[in-house]
Amino acid sequence: MNYKITTLVENCVYGRKLQAEHGLSLYIETAEHKLLFDTGASDLFISNARLLHIDLREVDYLILSHGHSDHTGGLRHFLELNTIATVVCKRSIFLPKFKDDRENGIKHTETFDLSRFRFIDQRTELLPGVVLFPSIKIEDKEDTHFERFFVQQDDGNKIPDTFEDELAVALVSDESFSVLSACSHRGITNILRTIRNAFSGLPCELLLGGFHIHNAEEQKYHVISDYLQRYMPRQIGVCHCTGVDKYAFFCKDFGDRIFYNHTGRVI
Repeated sequence: MNYKITTLVENCVYGRKLQAEHGLSLYIETAEHKLLFDTGASDLFISNARLLHIDLREVDYLILSHGHSDHTGGLRHFLELNTIATVVCKRSIFLPKFKDDRENGIKHTETFDLSRFRFIDQRTELLPGVVLFPSIKIEDKEDTHFERFFVQQDDGNKIPDTFEDELAVALVSDESFSVLSACSHRGITNILRTIRNAFSGLPCELLLGGFHIHNAEEQKYHVISDYLQRYMPRQIGVCHCTGVDKYAFFCKDFGDRIFYNHTGRVI
């Protein structure tokens, strides 16, 4: 399928008047539909979209990757701006989340009209060629990023967060597929492996997202890079929680197949 991806918000920015924040929001255009993947940490994605001449009132679907505030902080603002879009996510996204003792989950949930939400728990072809993966099997435990994160269950108890609410997106054609992930808490290699298994025989055109290895030990990087050495997408766009420190590692090891997906970048 043909698609166009514009990064509305990311940690870094290159472009006049656009602004960055610690968060992520991607605007996806296909031949017939407009989608949003996450909303960043605030309403900044809306002002950046206006500067980029993108009308978010025309978005058909908002896909939420997981419940952290740097990906859902703009949700309330989006729902006020756009009155037609369906929000697609896992139901567990609403559970209170914490990083250590700091609350880090979705805010203002009491204001949401839940009739606008579609909750999924199985692989879902949302639109022709747009497939959501809400179940990421962890085959390599070394490539997980759960440290210091907790989730509060319905009974009030806090337990370590294994990000059961996380989902990834595949854009699929007859010739190839592309993978979009936001933070990859359950591991970008586990996500890529899951999607590869679903589309066996197709090459990966693009792997795009945050890998959650900023400030991580170098071993975490090598778990990912070793896997990618064996199975290399044509292009890899890193951003957000990957960290510019690890982006430098990727550039050294993978050369011009790597790019940094900053605020305002169009793919």
